[in-house]
Amino acid sequence: MRLVTFTSIKITLVFLLGILGSYLFDFGLYYLQIVIPIVFLLLIFIWIRARNQLFPDLHFGFISYVCLFLLGAWVYQIHQPKYHSSHYTKHITESDTTILQLKIREELKPDLYNTKYIAKITGISDKEVSGKILLLIPKDSNTISLKVDEVLLVKTHLSQIPTPKNPYQFDYASHMYQKGIYHQIRLDKESILLITKGKTTIRGTSAKIRNAINQKLKENNLEGNSLALVNALLLGQRQELSQEVYTNFAAAGAVHILAVSGLHVGILMLLLRVLFKPLERLPRGNTIKIVAIVLFLWMFACITGLSPSVLRAVTMFSFLAYALESNRETSTVNTLVASAFILLLVDPNLLFHVGFQMSYLAVFAIVWIQPMLAKLYAPRTYFDKLLWGILTVTIAAQLGVGPLSIYYFNHFPGLFFITNLVILPFLGIVLGGGIFIIILASFNSLPELFTKIYTTILESLVQFISWVAKQDNYYFEDLVLSRGQLFLYYVVITAVILCFQKISFNRILYLLFSVVCLQGIYIFEKSQTNYKELVIFHKSRNTVVGLKDDKQLKVLSSLDPAEAHMEKFLKNYRVKAKIKTLETGSLKNIISFNGKTIVVVDSLGVYPRDIQNLDLLILSNSPPLHLERLIDSLCPKIIVADGSNYTTYVQRWRNTSKKRNVDFHHTGKEGAFVIR
Repeated sequence: MRLVTFTSIKITLVFLLGILGSYLFDFGLYYLQIVIPIVFLLLIFIWIRARNQLFPDLHFGFISYVCLFLLGAWVYQIHQPKYHSSHYTKHITESDTTILQLKIREELKPDLYNTKYIAKITGISDKEVSGKILLLIPKDSNTISLKVDEVLLVKTHLSQIPTPKNPYQFDYASHMYQKGIYHQIRLDKESILLITKGKTTIRGTSAKIRNAINQKLKENNLEGNSLALVNALLLGQRQELSQEVYTNFAAAGAVHILAVSGLHVGILMLLLRVLFKPLERLPRGNTIKIVAIVLFLWMFACITGLSPSVLRAVTMFSFLAYALESNRETSTVNTLVASAFILLLVDPNLLFHVGFQMSYLAVFAIVWIQPMLAKLYAPRTYFDKLLWGILTVTIAAQLGVGPLSIYYFNHFPGLFFITNLVILPFLGIVLGGGIFIIILASFNSLPELFTKIYTTILESLVQFISWVAKQDNYYFEDLVLSRGQLFLYYVVITAVILCFQKISFNRILYLLFSVVCLQGIYIFEKSQTNYKELVIFHKSRNTVVGLKDDKQLKVLSSLDPAEAHMEKFLKNYRVKAKIKTLETGSLKNIISFNGKTIVVVDSLGVYPRDIQNLDLLILSNSPPLHLERLIDSLCPKIIVADGSNYTTYVQRWRNTSKKRNVDFHHTGKEGAFVIR
């Protein structure tokens, strides 16, 4: 299968590069709107000239690709709020406290302290506006419960979504930004003026259907992990899934089954193909069958809440349903890529979503690689065919998403093939049985025996996943890939598959060259980690200072050594900075690092008075001191207040530092402080 000959791949790839180019360099909508019509007119002129030529016109092809590239850049730009006059950021600033009208759009998984929603801002005072926002409601005894499509009138102000305070932490603000969400609102009962029922939308109807299904399932004694799994596997809701279950699924390499995505929609499509097979006997039976499959897939998408992952999967498999019925390999690849083109045309930000990248890489790898693997062995029995098919699909999918998974999540489940060999044959039964259970429960016709059998199956699934997750020797964590390494890994994998497909001198040369490049980037990046660095981390009520020397990290803090090893922000730093050894120690009042002198002033307020032109002063645990006198005594170049200090003290110190022209840094606002 020569992929590069497919026109859809060329078109989508150039369009994708346009989105990426506009994301990296911000070409600007104004300039694109001037350039695109000129290039398009040039394309028409060259097309008219090319019609009268015997051989293909290279100029026409080049200008076509330029048009596609500019189209991708333009589509990305028009989705940016700075070009939308109605976006709320054009009418309000973060410092403004005003009356906002919000409509609940989606309920998110809560964290330890807040329930979370995505809401649309439909009005600011008497102005109609647009845009999405993150809505936080603190958990307490009077927690407010909101429903999709409810309209709120609130008096509040916008705030920035917090950025990471420590190096290499997950950037939730960037994650929300890719979804078009730039601010958050924190509400309590006093700030909510009115809650009323809004106009019903598809999402609201879906939420009502899911709530009704959940109520029926509870009435039929489905509860605990079983109910949470039904919500995750069939209804696309993971809010009630315990952290322990989620962690076990991740360690076992089965976390992908907890989010309704390509796997679930693919299995559902296969079930529907079998269910609607009798339709083939009717006149135009294949057409009717395809329409029925696509219709049911979109009904499933509506019930699960039309989340981005579900919309992506249903769009992709709607195209694949046609391709599979045509039973042509080229049709499958073309329709797969065409679905990606349409999704990116509607929402170019999907390109930067992890789910989008992993879904298409997995399906593309299965379509391309699995048929070649399947030819290596010819099973004879049905059971043998089933196991071999699952194994080849699993290996192909892991080749597609393995490097990307390591890049984003820094771990790799070594027993993924065992997990999939057990789960995949039964996932169809779990999904089909779950749909059957939901239908019977909705009509109050669910026998208790069916509930017990289905609950037993789900509990057995959880127990098996828990057993696999406990096999620590086969769970590889703390893995790191840079962007360059990630790219070259895919180059090497592609070269290996091409050589596997057909041996030739050019392909072997391509493989050897890609391996050498991969080795080269490993050597280069290894040399880049050999540096010294001091990091004052942000940690509430504690002072944590890290001293990095090549592959070693010494952590000075008031934390218990065992607790320090378990801190997530330290683990993230250790993994990403490729630290081999971690040592802990007590925090001292004077620290020497790389020729610099650092003084720590703690709650006692004691500091040495015989140091002049101090490189760095750390204020810890809200020391009772007169900062102006300290500045006169030590003459510090930089003052850093960490997360152990009272915010009122920090603000006073900041004002004093500004008055005395001394640089001031607060880890709670500016994040961790780093010097090399």
